[in-house]
Amino acid sequence: MNSSSALSNILGGWNVNTITLLETGPYLTPTTSVSNDQTNTNPAAADVNVVRPDIVGNPIPAHRTNANYFNINAFANPPQGAGRVGTASVGSLEAPGTIAVNGGLAKAIAIRENWNLRFEATFTNVLNHTNFAPPTTNISNSASFGALTTAQTAESGGNRTGQVALRLDF
Repeated sequence: MNSSSALSNILGGWNVNTITLLETGPYLTPTTSVSNDQTNTNPAAADVNVVRPDIVGNPIPAHRTNANYFNINAFANPPQGAGRVGTASVGSLEAPGTIAVNGGLAKAIAIRENWNLRFEATFTNVLNHTNFAPPTTNISNSASFGALTTAQTAESGGNRTGQVALRLDF
């Protein structure tokens, strides 16, 4: 075997694959505590835990950060005695999306007749891009409202993981 064919055997015949997920975030609904309900329908008695606030400004802050993904100052509880549902609409906020690039690399190397050595390496979230879980949207919890604090699970684009395998087929 000459050096040219040896180099060709090493560098040639690789299989590369990728699965890329680019997804917008889920739509979220701003809420407030049932103690702030002004609909006069007593949602707490009906075992309903969702009451919507009024929207009074732009829910997207001028300088968006992980700690301030949504602007809490854009929401207020409906006025006392309003007798109505808050004006913030269902699904009016959009959580951060998901960017996940998974990749694989494989090569089969013929050792002799009917014997092959197969090398494989696969990785999830190759870019190791942090994909955040949707933030809290209850304005009654001002400490955590709109803050991106938790990463998504591995199934949805979590941390980078990888595995390498070497297999002998005969």
